[in-house]
Amino acid sequence: MKTYTKEEVAKHNKANDLWVIIDGKVFDLTKFVNEHPGGKKVLLKKAGKDASKEFKTFHNESIMQRIGQPMQIGVLGTDVHQSLSQQPESKDQATINQQFGENVPYGDPTWKVMREWVDKELTPHCHEWSEAKEFPRSVLKRAAEIGFLAALSNGANKYPELLPYGFPAGIPASEFDIFHEFICVDELARAGSGGLIWYLEGGLAIALPPIINFASDEIRNRVVPECLSGDKVISLCITEPSAGSDVANLTTTAKDMGDYFLVNGEKKWITQGLFADYYTVACRTGGPGMGGISLLLIERNMPG
Repeated sequence: MKTYTKEEVAKHNKANDLWVIIDGKVFDLTKFVNEHPGGKKVLLKKAGKDASKEFKTFHNESIMQRIGQPMQIGVLGTDVHQSLSQQPESKDQATINQQFGENVPYGDPTWKVMREWVDKELTPHCHEWSEAKEFPRSVLKRAAEIGFLAALSNGANKYPELLPYGFPAGIPASEFDIFHEFICVDELARAGSGGLIWYLEGGLAIALPPIINFASDEIRNRVVPECLSGDKVISLCITEPSAGSDVANLTTTAKDMGDYFLVNGEKKWITQGLFADYYTVACRTGGPGMGGISLLLIERNMPG
């Protein structure tokens, strides 16, 4: 990364040649002048100068990571920091990265796969997604492709033939365990977005395991690949307005009509319920208490 002095930066103070300093880093904003949401005049006021205070007043860190870093051309004075995108890759994939510590039983390079996904593809966009109150479906699809969805599905390692993309970093199904899952969830939490966590794992992690472990072969073989590929969304339906989380006393009923079940009742506060394709639903098929409860898989397109 090239080093510049304040005097050198100060020379680039026009609309067709505009540099600024932010936190000791030098950025060439010439091509960005006409795209800046605040207008050209805002940038011209700080052309060739330190704009750190102004930048932090109106932007969060995600803007720097997503938009600012590609325009960084150097650092100020003796600042030796490098932008994340320009740090050299280690040639030795087995080298321990100090940010993870040493002598851990599960570490680089597989751990690094999850951390880079979160840092580069999720964290920079979390604020934007939260403000929009919506997450792109492509985020779910990408989570499937790197094996994150499979990692959250307790019991999926028993059916590797049903996993469209396998587990993260190519870890064999026979080796994947709860500790690997912990690492995946912990890395996702580093993005600092509760909404993102619930979007990616809030429904699937609790609704799909019953299908994996207890459903018929026909249902399992059809539903699991669809959910772990990110093509379909599954949600767990237990909580009710009258019973809250008092599962033993839920009142939704399912009456066996021979060829189908007739379900009557109401569920409330269901994570991902608004847009789910499948619902793992707790219903009363017998007497009072826990012993009278069964789980049914209800599909969005079923009549009723």
